[in-house]
Amino acid sequence: MKALLVWPKFSSFSFWNFEKVCELTGTKYMTPPLGLLTVAALLPREWDLRVVDENVDPLTDADYGWADIVLVSSKIVHRQRALSVIREAKKHGRPVVVGGPDPSLNPELYQGAGADYLCLDEGEATVPMLLTDLALGAKQGTYRTKTSPDLMASPVPRFDLIDHRDYLYLGLQYSRGCPHNCEFCNVIDLFEHKYRTKSLEQVLAEFQVVYDLGYRGQVDFFDDNLVGNVVKAKPFLKGLAAWLKDHGYPFTLSTSVTLNIAKDDELLVLLREARFNKLLVGIETPDEKALKAAQKPQNTGFSVPEALDRIYRVSGCSVHSGFLLGLDQEADDIGDQIIRCVDEGSVPWVMAGVVYPLPGTQLSKRLDREGRLFPAARRFDDENVRDQISAGVCFKPTRPAAKVLEDLVKVLHHSYDPVQYFKRCAEAAVRLNVASNLFPGWNLFFRNIRTFLRLCFIATTTSSMRGPFWKALWKVVFQNPAGIESLATLAVLFVHFNTMLPYCHEQLAKQRAAIRELGEERWLEMNLREPDQAQSARAAVG
Repeated sequence: MKALLVWPKFSSFSFWNFEKVCELTGTKYMTPPLGLLTVAALLPREWDLRVVDENVDPLTDADYGWADIVLVSSKIVHRQRALSVIREAKKHGRPVVVGGPDPSLNPELYQGAGADYLCLDEGEATVPMLLTDLALGAKQGTYRTKTSPDLMASPVPRFDLIDHRDYLYLGLQYSRGCPHNCEFCNVIDLFEHKYRTKSLEQVLAEFQVVYDLGYRGQVDFFDDNLVGNVVKAKPFLKGLAAWLKDHGYPFTLSTSVTLNIAKDDELLVLLREARFNKLLVGIETPDEKALKAAQKPQNTGFSVPEALDRIYRVSGCSVHSGFLLGLDQEADDIGDQIIRCVDEGSVPWVMAGVVYPLPGTQLSKRLDREGRLFPAARRFDDENVRDQISAGVCFKPTRPAAKVLEDLVKVLHHSYDPVQYFKRCAEAAVRLNVASNLFPGWNLFFRNIRTFLRLCFIATTTSSMRGPFWKALWKVVFQNPAGIESLATLAVLFVHFNTMLPYCHEQLAKQRAAIRELGEERWLEMNLREPDQAQSARAAVG
C-alpha cells in the first residue's frame, strides 16, 4: 500500500505562519507536522509512505498518481485548504482518510467534501480501527473512541520521513490535555480533562532518534501544559537534563506552561537545568474578575509582573504571552491595564486579540445558549478569518464591541511600537538567568550567524527599527551578554510581526467602520441573524 500523508498549506495571512522568520533563517517552514508523523508510525511498516508538507513542497498530480490512499490531517486554520486537498484526491480517484483536531470537532464538513474514512479523536486509538476495516475491504467508515489512549503506547514519530533541515525547529510531545478548565480553550473538549503523559524513556527515545538523524537546535514540546502534573514533571525534567548533559547539550527546549509556575522555585530551576529557554504563557488578562469569569483562577492571587520577573531570573526563560479582550466582566479600562501589565512585566511578544469562541468550547456553547454568538463563528467559515487578532469581534460582548476593538487596536499599537517593543526586549534579556549553551554543531552555528547578520542589516536599513534595536542590543551586550540570543530571536519575530500588523489593522478597521456606519445595535442585530436572515437584511440595506 502506498500512502500519501498530506499536511495542508498554512495561510500566508496569519500571525502564526512565521514566513518572514523562515526567510531570515534560511528555512522553509517553522516545524514539521508532529501529529501526521505520529500517524505514520501507527501505519504498517510494510506500507510505502510519503509525507508532503505543503508548507515545504508543493503537492502535485504525480503525488496523487503515486498513492493508493491519501491521508489528510487538519487543524481549524487549515480547513479550507484541507477540504480542497480532499476534493482533488477524489478527482484522482483516490480514497481519502481525514483526521486531526478540526475533523474531530466538525466531521460533517470533511465528510461533505468527500472523505471516505473519518479517523477522529486520537490516532493511537482510531488508526488501528481504520486498519482493521481496510484489511476487510471496507470502502468507508467513521472511527471514534470514548476512551483516551494510554500515551505509554504511543510510537516514536517517523522523523525519518522529513528532512529536518527544512525546518526551523522540531516538535515533540510529552503530555496531552490540561487539568485546568478555561472556558475559551478547546483542549478540554478534545481531551475531556484527561491529562496524560508519556514516560521519560519514551521521550528520551525520541530525543535519540532526532539526535541520530543529525538534528541539533531547538526542540519544542507541543504540550498544552507541560507541567500539568507537577509531581510527574519534576523527575521528567531531571531526566531530560541528565540526557542533555551526557550528549553535550545538542538541544535547547521550549514549551507551554501556566503562569503559576512562578510559585515553584524548584520547578523553575529544573526548567533551567533542562535547557528550556522559551515559554508560551497565557496571561490572558490582568483583570482577576474577568479571569474568574473565564474559569482561569490559576492566574489569580499574585502579581503578574512579579511572576514574570521570577521566571526570568530563576528559569532563564523568555516569556511569550497571549492576552484576551472581550472577556465577560472585564473592566472598562482593560486596555490600559493590559498595557501596564505588558510594560511592568517586560513581556516582549504580545499576542493580543478578542477572545474567539472556538467551535465546541464551553464559551461557544454558552454564548450560543445566551443568543450572543455570531452564526459565522459556529463553524469558523469566514475565509477572511486568519487568526484571533484579525477575527475581531465574533459575538456580542458585555462591553460595547466598538470599545473592545478600540482597546485591541490600542494594545497592538503600543505592543509593537518599535521603541516600546525593544525596550521590553532589553529589560527582559538583561534579567535572564540563561544557562550556558555549549556548542551544538557547526550547521546551527553558521545558520545563527547568518541570521544575525541579516537581522542587523534589516534593523539598520529600517528607520523605525534602527535606533530601538541597536540601543537594546548594546544594553544587553554590556549588562548580560548571555541574553543576546534571546534578544536576537525576539528581534527576528518583530520583523515578522511588522509585516503582519498592517493586514490585522486593515481587518479590524473594516469591522470598526461597519459598526460606525450601521450603529452598534444594528451591526450586532445583523451579525446575530442566521445566514438566510442576514442575507435578506444585507440585500435590504443595499
